[in-house]
Amino acid sequence: MKLFSLFLTVSLISALIDALSSTVNTSNTSPTSNTTLLTFDSFSTTRGLAALPSPYHHLLFSAFLIFAPRDPAFQHLISPHDHNCATSAPNALFGCCVLEEGFPNPSIAIANATSMAAAGLLPFFSLVSFTLKPMDAPDVGTTVYVKGYTVGGGEPLEWKVEFPLGYHLPFRVELAKHSRDVWERLERVEMWAEYGEDGLDWEFCVDDLEVRFFEAVEGHDRLVHQEGG
Repeated sequence: MKLFSLFLTVSLISALIDALSSTVNTSNTSPTSNTTLLTFDSFSTTRGLAALPSPYHHLLFSAFLIFAPRDPAFQHLISPHDHNCATSAPNALFGCCVLEEGFPNPSIAIANATSMAAAGLLPFFSLVSFTLKPMDAPDVGTTVYVKGYTVGGGEPLEWKVEFPLGYHLPFRVELAKHSRDVWERLERVEMWAEYGEDGLDWEFCVDDLEVRFFEAVEGHDRLVHQEGG
């Protein structure tokens, strides 16, 4: 994608190094906290970026960065139309395949099943909803894909949305409604955006991720439902 080509090669790499070496503010979290709403707003950023800790609420985020779109560092680097990426200000997630070696799809996965068991939780999660938008003005046919892999294998859950040319507002993706499937018992979810005949990467942002964890209690599953930053 053209939007961050210079930024990804110079500014983003420098800021990511700073973010990885800085202390991450997780004042709303604890090793055993379980959450349904992840807003990513409790994190301090360096030049508008921060790395997610691992694990973060029992999840591992790959090829995502915490992103503060209104940070002065992004002036002239992103479109003013992308300031609304953070539907709960100040932060959102920035997704891009080229953020990690090997260009994996951005993903959210169970970080450590053993530690979850020690916390009394089952080693899977449900993905309920999130806000989504492609950054800048995507080319015709730019598509965001979401794929969920469940415990025990089987056919993955899939959903996609194609965007017309132009700038877009964030919209709330309610997976049960939009995909007509309940995204539960998940081990990993991948999200990525492509455009053009060659399936080139397009950058996107995500915020207000609603997930559910379950606690095993005497032979049945009990939903653990709290809020976190």
